[in-house]
Amino acid sequence: MNRIVAAAALAVALGAGSTQATPAQDELAAGLIAEFYDLGTATEDFPVLAADRKPAVRRIDKHVNYESTTERFAGTELSDYFYVRWTGLVRVPKDGKYTFFTESDDGSRLWIDDKQIVDNGGLHAMEEKSGEMTLKAGDYAIRIDVFDNAGPAGCKVSWEADGMAKEIIPEKAFFHKKDKELDK
Repeated sequence: MNRIVAAAALAVALGAGSTQATPAQDELAAGLIAEFYDLGTATEDFPVLAADRKPAVRRIDKHVNYESTTERFAGTELSDYFYVRWTGLVRVPKDGKYTFFTESDDGSRLWIDDKQIVDNGGLHAMEEKSGEMTLKAGDYAIRIDVFDNAGPAGCKVSWEADGMAKEIIPEKAFFHKKDKELDK
């Protein structure tokens, strides 16, 4: 049995962490994979991208903590009409009920293990929405989407739990499966 399957089977047997196959520790690197797409035209909602569409920028981001700006977003050349997808793993430090927050301009969404937890869609200035999920300590698949039509753009992702004050999800909690192009 390979290490990924064995780790997932052990996690399920112990009732800990994600029920999805999680890469072995030596296959992980810090941060989330960020894919920035230039939409080139106005949008009022999350775009549906063709499967073969390539991002304008693909990189590793250590966190999702971008203040609202009218300038270029997150160190890219994009300032209007774009979509960003961050993917990877979030490491939950202890068992408990977690509240996840997205604060964005325009829309944002957050999934844990393919379950949408936060829906902050639509055209709006920086606005925060939240959702809750009870989790066991361990690694979970995470996906965060944000789109911007025109004007300011920003996105921040936070969490809180019993005994854990609300904070931007820290760098130490984000991982991704090593990528041959990005992790050289």
